[in-house]
Amino acid sequence: MSEWTDKPWERQKGESAQAYEAFAMYRDMGTERSIRAVSQRLGKSKTLIDRWSREKSWVERVRAYDNELAKEAKAKAVREHKAMTERHISIAMQIQKKALEALKNLSVENMSPKDIKEFIKMATDLERINRTLEETDKSSDESSERLADDIIAAYKKRKGDGNA
Repeated sequence: MSEWTDKPWERQKGESAQAYEAFAMYRDMGTERSIRAVSQRLGKSKTLIDRWSREKSWVERVRAYDNELAKEAKAKAVREHKAMTERHISIAMQIQKKALEALKNLSVENMSPKDIKEFIKMATDLERINRTLEETDKSSDESSERLADDIIAAYKKRKGDGNA
């Protein structure tokens, strides 16, 4: 294989502008790549395109290009996932702060024994979820959804009873 520049999908030493144009077209065809398609689109003989492909290692260069694209896509997905997680943590922290403020202002006199029992159950469930490392993300998500549903149901019940 000929010597590459920095990146194999860039124009190589000794590669003519026409040969590089043909390679770039081949590279950018994605899953539809073929020597025949390049020769037809450029109006050049298939024999010439075959020779350029062989001499300048198009298959290996395209493999390197595809691998680089996949690596970049994965890195982007990791960055986006990290940003999403940070956003979700920020939102969760804001909600926790508001919930704690509401809890401090909650008068014991306005709570029924059933309300107290529900709050204790929710609090112990939340602690258990956070202390159990073996739980999978899915079961944690389901527990969190159940806990959120329980909190909403308790709030609606209290609001409906006129105790909110």
